[in-house]
Amino acid sequence: MAGKYIRPELVISPKAHWSLIDVLDDQEDGNISVALGRWDNSPVLGMRWNGTHDSPIGNPQSRGLPTWFIVPEGNLSEALIKELRPEKQTLVRNFIPKPAR
Repeated sequence: MAGKYIRPELVISPKAHWSLIDVLDDQEDGNISVALGRWDNSPVLGMRWNGTHDSPIGNPQSRGLPTWFIVPEGNLSEALIKELRPEKQTLVRNFIPKPAR
């Protein structure tokens, strides 16, 4: 059933706040996607649950449109970044520097 959900690169709402830089991880139908984007022009990580054949919009959604939720900076975002492929980690670090300890 892969391909029956809305692909993460097509999730562009809310247009007034979000712009996609790159899909960092797309775990296919019914699982999660992680993206690097800009929220009000600040670089952020976004995450969403992909839809399925029966529910193609996924979650989160707003007014019937698929959206991303913004991963808060800090330990959670750092843990997520560490799970990405090395080339995607480098891309993220070019936009979102690792916080100083």
